[in-house]
Amino acid sequence: MANAPKYTGASAAFGTLPVLKEERELGFWDHTWINVGLAVATWAFLIGGSTALVVGAHDGLYAIIIGNVISISIMAVSVCLAPGKYGIEHYTILRSIFGALGVVLLVACLLVVFGIGWSSVLSIMFGRALSTVVNGMTGAQIGDNDFPVTAFAVLSIFISWLLLWKGPTAVKWLNRIVGPGKIILCVGLIFLIFGTKTWEEINTAPPLAPFADPRVNFMIAVEFNLAAGFGYWPVLGNIARFTRTPRAALWPNMLGVFAAAVIGEVVGLFAALSLGSYDPTAWMIPLGGVIAGTVALLFIGIANITAMVSIFYGICLAMRQAGGKYFESIPWGFLTGALFVPVAVISFFPGQVYDNFFIFVAWTAVAFAPLSGVAFVDYLILRKGRINARSLFCDDKNSEYRFWGGVNPISFLSLIGGALVYWALFNPQTLDAHGPFIWISASIPACIVAGLLHYVLTKAVAIPSGRGGYPPSR
Repeated sequence: MANAPKYTGASAAFGTLPVLKEERELGFWDHTWINVGLAVATWAFLIGGSTALVVGAHDGLYAIIIGNVISISIMAVSVCLAPGKYGIEHYTILRSIFGALGVVLLVACLLVVFGIGWSSVLSIMFGRALSTVVNGMTGAQIGDNDFPVTAFAVLSIFISWLLLWKGPTAVKWLNRIVGPGKIILCVGLIFLIFGTKTWEEINTAPPLAPFADPRVNFMIAVEFNLAAGFGYWPVLGNIARFTRTPRAALWPNMLGVFAAAVIGEVVGLFAALSLGSYDPTAWMIPLGGVIAGTVALLFIGIANITAMVSIFYGICLAMRQAGGKYFESIPWGFLTGALFVPVAVISFFPGQVYDNFFIFVAWTAVAFAPLSGVAFVDYLILRKGRINARSLFCDDKNSEYRFWGGVNPISFLSLIGGALVYWALFNPQTLDAHGPFIWISASIPACIVAGLLHYVLTKAVAIPSGRGGYPPSR
């Protein structure tokens, strides 16, 4: 082994090799601030504003806390423990669940689509935020869907690409400043809101566009927040693999994602009820004036950029893992730049994307709630927290994770079963609720059913046939 190649942190950071202990740069607070920067993006304010569409302040507070604590807890355990323990890229670990070819199908069908969708939303939000700044400082009349919005969105995409080109820790030092700054921003906005409105006025303000049944309104609000929490699934695992300890891999998600997201969403909820608009870019200058509002919007823009970097870092690694040697040979800068191209194209249609944000959020739960359930059951219950790291990188028939021709149909059937349960309870396109949705939501049953299906089918089929490298049943 004396002549074996020496892999560096760069070879792991830009590829799918495991990150060695001495190469892991993120401590507890570094990971926390990265997650704060991810959670207090404009989507947190927009999710809070979307919650105000159907419920008032009192019910909205409950919906935000309930939805986030449930979904983020399940999602973080299912996605961060294994990468944090083994230092292995998240989508490479998914080979133990879906098989090597199965991960290719998963990336192609789900992750690229939703990653591009989330990043498109963030870039357009950035464009609207900067357009609002220009309007406030110069007296211009840039509309919400005018070309300058697209131009600023493309600028945010270019900046995100430059940061992503530098690797996964390029935003670490930025987040040490921006993360705490955005928490201060949220606290400042709360003071500004209560400087113009009393709690009684906010608490009695009616929701902006509720349905007739108040029970449906409340559970739709919970569902929005469940979907938002599960929506972090594609991102957090590849950040966790750079943490130094299991504690640093898991708990910063509750501090950085849950707590920060709740703060941001509560701010969005109160602002929307106070100002009568769910659009965060329309709040800042009316609340804080030109100077304070401009600073707030700039902070939001920076948060969106750091979030886009995190999203696309995971997707690019997933593409390299799924594409094997072909994608490994593509220069990192070219691969990341190519993936930003469709985001730039979509930014030319800001109204269609931005104004349907809450529908997009509901669709993310159809995919990521079942995924969280399957990953949770597979790693923690079926495998008892143990993975054969060598087999993850073995593509031939000797791999424990070959399953059936490189695909585990059990995991995909489980995902489909969970998605069908979601659809039976709640239509993400029309927001029509059915059956017991008002009592159990749609995301939680979808997550549980997918996990149960995966457990039962694996016990009944995969383990008896000796496929998947699972511990034998006693």
